[in-house]
Amino acid sequence: CAGSTTTQTGGLASGATYPLGVTTNVFRVTDAAGNTTTCSFTVTVGDAQAPAITCPANGTATAVTGTCAATFTYTAPVGTDNCAGVTTTQTAGSASGASFPVGVTTNTFRATDAAGNTTTCSFTVTITDGQAPSISCPSNASISTTTGACTGTFTYTSPTGTDNCAGVTSTQTAGL
Repeated sequence: CAGSTTTQTGGLASGATYPLGVTTNVFRVTDAAGNTTTCSFTVTVGDAQAPAITCPANGTATAVTGTCAATFTYTAPVGTDNCAGVTTTQTAGSASGASFPVGVTTNTFRATDAAGNTTTCSFTVTITDGQAPSISCPSNASISTTTGACTGTFTYTSPTGTDNCAGVTSTQTAGL
């Protein structure tokens, strides 16, 4: 019969900006005799956009004299997202202000939003060993020739080098 009216009793209008999550739209139709019927449908808005995160530039430092490491400070990255609830965690490397060993350390951070979308970024911290190794040789010596020969035998303890970092090798480059 003619004379029915339809009204929206819940949810948002067509063309509206729907929030993240589920919105239920409810409509009621009433005919001229006062009979009513309702229907509803849901609109689900999901967050498919990954968060953003930007790591600092790669960094370098020289090991502190007498050690094989250096303290390195950086600004930890913080993830951002189109929706609230992003968290940032460090998944590899060392924290800002920590003692970094000689060599290259890769620091990786992950931003995770409330929907579980993730983005990672990485940067390196390179610590160089600028301290030369040290070595002490035995004192100079004078010896006499061996009886009946034109040579002399000399015994010495081979010098061993030391360094602020492990892995030093000592090699004789001249002499006997």
